[in-house]
Amino acid sequence: MENKRPVGHGKKVGSGSARAEKGEQVSSRPVGTGSGRTGSFDQRPENDRAGGERSNAGKLGLLALLMILPKKYRRLLLLVVAVLAVFGLLTGRCNILSGEDLSYYPATDQTAQVTAVPYYTQAPAATAIPYYTEAPVLTMAPVVTRAPEATAAPLVGEARAKRITPLGNGRDTVTVMIYMCGTDLESKYGMGTSDLGEMVKATISDKVNVIVETGGCRAWKNNIVSSSVNQIYQVQTGGLKRLESNFGTAAMTNPDNLATFIQYCTKNYPANRNILILWDHGGGSLSGYGYDEKQSTGFTSAASMTLPQIDAALKKGGCTFDWIGFDACLMATLETAMVCNPYADYMIASEESEPGTGWYYTDWLTALSQNTSASTESIGKVIVDTFISASQRAQANAQVTLSVLDLAKMQGTVPGALRSFSTATTALIKGNGYNQVANARANVRQFARQSRINQVDLIDLCDRIGTGEAKTLAAALKGCVAYNKTSISRAYGVSIYFPYETLSGVKSAISTYNSLGIDSEYAKCIQSFASLEQGGQFASSASQQSYGSYSSGGDLLSTLLGGFMDSSSYGSSGSSPYGSSSPLGSLMQEFTTGAGSGSYSAGNSVDVSTIYDLLSAFSGRSMPAALSWVDTDLVADKAADIAQNRLDPARITVTDKGGVPTLVLTDEEWALVETAAVNVFVDDGQGFIDLGCDNYLEYDQDDDLILGYDGTWLCLDGHVAAFYMTEAGEDGTYGRIPARITREVDGETQELLMNIMVFIDGQGDAAVLGADPLYAGETDTQAKGSIPLEQGDSIQLLCDYYAYDGAFEGSYELGEAFTVADDVTLEYLRLENEGDLSVSYRLTDVYGNTYWTPAYIY
Repeated sequence: MENKRPVGHGKKVGSGSARAEKGEQVSSRPVGTGSGRTGSFDQRPENDRAGGERSNAGKLGLLALLMILPKKYRRLLLLVVAVLAVFGLLTGRCNILSGEDLSYYPATDQTAQVTAVPYYTQAPAATAIPYYTEAPVLTMAPVVTRAPEATAAPLVGEARAKRITPLGNGRDTVTVMIYMCGTDLESKYGMGTSDLGEMVKATISDKVNVIVETGGCRAWKNNIVSSSVNQIYQVQTGGLKRLESNFGTAAMTNPDNLATFIQYCTKNYPANRNILILWDHGGGSLSGYGYDEKQSTGFTSAASMTLPQIDAALKKGGCTFDWIGFDACLMATLETAMVCNPYADYMIASEESEPGTGWYYTDWLTALSQNTSASTESIGKVIVDTFISASQRAQANAQVTLSVLDLAKMQGTVPGALRSFSTATTALIKGNGYNQVANARANVRQFARQSRINQVDLIDLCDRIGTGEAKTLAAALKGCVAYNKTSISRAYGVSIYFPYETLSGVKSAISTYNSLGIDSEYAKCIQSFASLEQGGQFASSASQQSYGSYSSGGDLLSTLLGGFMDSSSYGSSGSSPYGSSSPLGSLMQEFTTGAGSGSYSAGNSVDVSTIYDLLSAFSGRSMPAALSWVDTDLVADKAADIAQNRLDPARITVTDKGGVPTLVLTDEEWALVETAAVNVFVDDGQGFIDLGCDNYLEYDQDDDLILGYDGTWLCLDGHVAAFYMTEAGEDGTYGRIPARITREVDGETQELLMNIMVFIDGQGDAAVLGADPLYAGETDTQAKGSIPLEQGDSIQLLCDYYAYDGAFEGSYELGEAFTVADDVTLEYLRLENEGDLSVSYRLTDVYGNTYWTPAYIY
């Protein structure tokens, strides 16, 4: 048995100290949401939710807090908790869109706009624009450039012929169609205006038509583009020529509107080479492209143009493209590539969220104008190189990647390899290899970590699964990546949806694959994996119930499924309405604070036969609509394996080893644990400040996890920060710090609610990666928006706050605001709140269940 243990990062402790103190309230919505997990104590019905993960954090935070109350209140509150749990009333949810409008970024219908792009009815004479010649900025992560790889692995199929062949010798004419849905990226940050400014700086040939449709934005940051209607402009050297003053008011996420724009361009600006660029938010495999802030009420998949809708728009548009590009986040997915393949020879897109700078347009438009016969791969190289360099000039630690994908090669070599990989992986899952696949999925490179959308690098996933079929697929994919440049490790150029973090998207994914005609074997693969994950969550849920006795098989399953049958009880993660990770069992015991006080159970032990009966009862069982994708026969077939190979909650105990609180598990049990993290709350005399979840871990000589706490926490420029781990892996730990950033922009003061993104490596070196928008809830499509912290910025850190009864009271200022004088420092400092710190550890198993150790006071 491999000596597998959860991976933690290093820690470097500074010489100073800091105190965590709550300030003024910021919002009634959470910024951290309990123990680093998405969700809150919000009790509104599930059908009011707009997306995101169903979380047990509210319950767990409440239960952990109860454990450290004075004893005279504790027993009464525990009794209340037990009663509520039995009736399923502790199902906290995060409602991110219904009810009052508490958006952190209210858009305005401002009339005073800044002139940023010169407008000309006739473009002026062309002037030469020099290329950037600045030296590249050194970054924390080295930039890796990849050209297509030649492999010895046998590939099935050959590349199809390219549909577009340049005439050569500069004889080609090119129409570049840029579909710019400005949305909040423009109204709040002026990103669309900035990119239009880059376009007009290019030296554009009369053989190149750059046509832009604008729309989807409540307030453009220039005095040219209308916020009332969609418009069409032609980009010419030095300025914009308005072609259509009123191109209608259709949503920019309406596929018919995109099709109409394509038809307009091909009719009025015919060319033998056509290019399409979609500019806006991006969500990738499931939610697709775009967010029109004028037409939508929230960041949901209903507000975006899904992949089937993009397919319909491209088909109706009736144009064959040289390449299709996405100046948007997360669109370099295999699913997106398969959608674009019938209509284009190449696709250019990013696996990760793009920084706010987006693509840099000046250089590649100039290069294309200088040689309209230049190959797509050579122009794509300029796009990728300038995107990376411009992003890193703006933000030295920018996490960036961009790929040029050869769709012709992909069509010829990937479908067969994907089918074989899917079939083999399904057989592995249905055999004895679920844990092998789960371990690969848990440690694979994933993207948009804070949004938990389950997009992972497909080549990295194949490398980790390691079967022959996986290696063949990886080789085929590498051959299709014509060019890739990245500062992110293990980002090879193409991602895919693979569920694990949450299960809410499985039903949508299967529907999307069926709609697009994507090989059904991959849908079966993720369905099988998610079904066993769901079965493991039900098994854990059964273990967490505090019933005095269990009925066997179907009766217990009916009890657990009862909550799911009511849509208001169903969580998008697919876990039990009572949660798969409640430490209710340990709360029913007498608790004594302080280290070295003995062993305490974090849950009830349920015998293997009961779990076996429960899961066997899945066979032929009618499931709730939200779980209709679950392969009940597979769950029943694997009942014995799940029952015997699961983490028993009763084993999550605190053992006193020479005065040191320790978690002692066998190697077999540790093999079931994917991550571990420490959660700290501060009792300020009125309630609890949530400092978040971190995964600095220490093991003793027996490889047992030390549950002690050294009294330090991550601080930003000497100020205690609420830190929420978003990903833990072999490279280090990624996380976020919620904050309000105040800065002067064009003479105006802006207050931006942001997540300061952080990376901590194995040696403990910590760095700020930038700041991403902190929306009032999770978005189905991700905004370009990572911005650097700048000198002069005023930073007010934020935290969530809970009453003694565990009720969420709101998000608050954390400590005093401070001004960025130079580069901010990140280090661990000793907390001055000694005696008021409640500390517990969270384990996450291969089924996505979480388990909590009892809380200790330090």
